[in-house]
Amino acid sequence: MANFLEKWSSKKAEKPKAGARNVVDTFRARVEEQKGYLEEYERDIAGFKKWRSTWFQRVPGGFGVTVGRDSINAGAGLNYIVVESIKQVSEFLDDLAHHAEKDSGFQQALEKNRLRRVASLNAGKAKGSAAASKAKAKPAAAKPAATKAAVAKPAAAKPAAAKAVAAKPAAAKSAPSKPAPKAAKAKPAAVAATEVATPKRSRKPKTEAAAE
Repeated sequence: MANFLEKWSSKKAEKPKAGARNVVDTFRARVEEQKGYLEEYERDIAGFKKWRSTWFQRVPGGFGVTVGRDSINAGAGLNYIVVESIKQVSEFLDDLAHHAEKDSGFQQALEKNRLRRVASLNAGKAKGSAAASKAKAKPAAAKPAATKAAVAKPAAAKPAAAKAVAAKPAAAKSAPSKPAPKAAKAKPAAVAATEVATPKRSRKPKTEAAAE
């Protein structure tokens, strides 16, 4: 262990502050990406279609170039320039990457922009997860209602069926009892009609009886 400390103690150093160097490295990588887009544009000016990803755009009089995607302040309010040629665009990108390594104020601006992007991304994720949880909760709430409706239907149907079945025997029992009185009343009426229709024999006058 003593040999280990003797060997490496002379290399001891303070750890770099979190974020500062990483932000610069990230920015330099993005600058290189922009230079790659610039080379693609030079090779095929008419067919270039990646304008949504570039920091440079064609404008009247040449090219407009922003400092990063979010137009970060590189110092003294410098966040956008207009140059005349592609060569000047490439030169500006190289100087911008070097400026990010040397200027502490620009590094702080890069860090603030990174934190703002992270916060915006987290807020978007939170909204998405909240919307997804609401969408999942709606079907779960609908299931008990469907179950209640399914249970209620047979319960409502049974009394109706029972009433219908109970009504049929009552109708069947009352049907034969009605014709019986009518038939009984009809027979005396027919007999009375027959008796009225049959003429009674009248008595002969006394004179006719004496003559006989």
